[in-house]
Amino acid sequence: MSAKTDNHDAGESPPRIHVGMSLLLSAFLIALLAVMSWLYYVYPHVGIGPEQPIPFSHRVHAGDKEISCRFCHPFVERSSRAGIPAMTKCLFCHSRIIVNHPEIVKLRNYVENNKPVIWRRIFWIADHVKFNHQPHVSAGFDCAECHGDVKSMDRLMPVDVKMGFCVTCHRENDVNLDCWLACHKS
Repeated sequence: MSAKTDNHDAGESPPRIHVGMSLLLSAFLIALLAVMSWLYYVYPHVGIGPEQPIPFSHRVHAGDKEISCRFCHPFVERSSRAGIPAMTKCLFCHSRIIVNHPEIVKLRNYVENNKPVIWRRIFWIADHVKFNHQPHVSAGFDCAECHGDVKSMDRLMPVDVKMGFCVTCHRENDVNLDCWLACHKS
């Protein structure tokens, strides 16, 4: 019997091994492409909230720079809403700091053209609920107790603030109040 009778030359791999190696290499490349796509397109957006018209990092401002929440949200101590800062407040610092950054230029254009920034709302409370920040701030609650650890977030994550969230907090802190008068008054 010659060496050629078993359908391959000496030193050449049987065709099944070539097919198997090709399939293994293809599967590896597909898996690598899937992982790279996930890392590029999905991973950066995991655990962050919705994109805003002008990116704002609470991590940089409240975390790294340690700017008080009250500096930007001035109504928290006297109103039901903490308030979104006026864009001129942003320019208080950014008229001197990274003034040529593309997002600061965009911000300045909004201000100079007297055009409002349409922010995407993050925190919602039902219309029939009358919430007031003031008693919570006066009682010494930190913003993070309801809004999450914003000092670590580039983009805020929505928090599901529903009645159970509030009732649990009031029970844990031994706060006894008439829900109808405090929260559901008309």
